[in-house]
Amino acid sequence: MRILAFPRDELNPYQRLLYTEMSRLGARVTYLGRLTPSHTLNVLLLPAELAARRAAGFRLVHLHWVFDFCLPGSSRLPLLRRLAQLWFLLWLRTVRALGMRLVWTAHNVLPHGRAFADDVSARRALVRASDLVLAHSPLVLDELAGLGAAPRRSAVVPHGPLGPAGSATPLRIPGSGDGVRELLFFGRVEEYKGVDDLLAAMAALPGDARVRLTVAGQCDDPALRSRLRVLARAASGRVILRLERVPDNEVTGLLAASDVVVLPFRRITTSGTVMLALAHGRPLLVPDMAALAHLPPQAVIRYDGSMPSLVAALASAAHAAPPALAAMSTAATAYASGISWPEIAARTLAEMAALLGSPAPFADAQEVLTS
Repeated sequence: MRILAFPRDELNPYQRLLYTEMSRLGARVTYLGRLTPSHTLNVLLLPAELAARRAAGFRLVHLHWVFDFCLPGSSRLPLLRRLAQLWFLLWLRTVRALGMRLVWTAHNVLPHGRAFADDVSARRALVRASDLVLAHSPLVLDELAGLGAAPRRSAVVPHGPLGPAGSATPLRIPGSGDGVRELLFFGRVEEYKGVDDLLAAMAALPGDARVRLTVAGQCDDPALRSRLRVLARAASGRVILRLERVPDNEVTGLLAASDVVVLPFRRITTSGTVMLALAHGRPLLVPDMAALAHLPPQAVIRYDGSMPSLVAALASAAHAAPPALAAMSTAATAYASGISWPEIAARTLAEMAALLGSPAPFADAQEVLTS
């Protein structure tokens, strides 16, 4: 099977892990929108590129996110958001006019940051144009239906682990060390992730709580960066800010040094960081949200979303006994290892092959699914 993928997210390992396994099963993946060094020119060339790829025999497009349709300056000029949405709709019509099949993996019900003039309308158009919608959980499909965007064909394929499976180096057991609980927020720092709430909660902890928080991740919002620095100073030395991208070769060490990973989302559909933490055997502290309800209770500390509840949950993590954290680590690792990327790739290929009416070439995928 020959697949056109769009866009390519260099910072997110999801596509690399998925397509590596799909390639082993015989798929050939080519990324759209890579013709020139110019992002804007590549977006403008997308319809023509689709036509050329279709003439070369490609029949299926796999869309992940819509952020590459955004034009430079759209955050300041609403007109550019409208133009980007019109161009996106034209691209969807081009896929259909060329007789190609569109598969959308719904990583998020709506974009985390505003993409178009009307993101809800754009989502409805995307779902109408999609021949298949892949979701990481049934909740995503329910929420899409709530927007008036129920797919005509869909499948649930869970998110895979992002971690050191089979690593020869054992990771530090959470709870071991000098008694100071090391908390970690890891990932891109954006408004919807609630990091400012987390820092305010750290400042509100009782003085006897022996706990330290590291916030590690790129933050592109100058106002948010400034606010976090002020909040960190109010936390009496309990907060370390590292507002930059963490190199890939440092991620495992950063996670291994932590006792609990804290992800205080205000809203979420799917989180790769959740799977990354679990695959590294880290207990999680997260809000009690429907999108996170599938996580194993033995590995998770939950709070109700309020500030007092977050403070109480942080205090609970600070005072957790080493055996309790070790047991949570075991549960986290077991959950993350419950599904593999080969299985995810096989499921994805099987759905795509059924869509094209050509399941026969993917006997290997079917063997993985039934083994």
